[in-house]
Amino acid sequence: MAVTTLRIKVGDNWYNVEVGELTQSPVEVTVEGETFLVEVEGLPTPPPARPRRGRTQAPGIVVPPPTTRNSGGAADNIIASPMAGRVISILVRPGDQVTTGQEVCVVEAMKMEQSIRAARNGVVKDILVQPMDSVRTNDPLIELE
Repeated sequence: MAVTTLRIKVGDNWYNVEVGELTQSPVEVTVEGETFLVEVEGLPTPPPARPRRGRTQAPGIVVPPPTTRNSGGAADNIIASPMAGRVISILVRPGDQVTTGQEVCVVEAMKMEQSIRAARNGVVKDILVQPMDSVRTNDPLIELE
């Protein structure tokens, strides 16, 4: 993906902005390290995503993530989506130090945004999703070391 880096002045402040490919809307834009999806008038929008195969869930029913986890186990290292929806933004990168309660990404469902927060201190090992990915309840989002 070709990324264009710009230096933009808004009022008295300058910002470093990275703009993704302008081939379809929404476009991924990173401002000072924070990623956003922006709609661009005149660009085509992608076709609706095909439904994933596998288990289905009745509309309106949200299954909470598992609450019993083994201390030190692999499940402690995964930050999972608490609901089905679409990843709107990812606020961390591999190698970033995170603290308990820190917002690491945002998932949107039915125009409602849900902040996803780290359940423990750690270092981001891997980002398992990208902005605009559809996720189901309990799908892994981020792996911690």
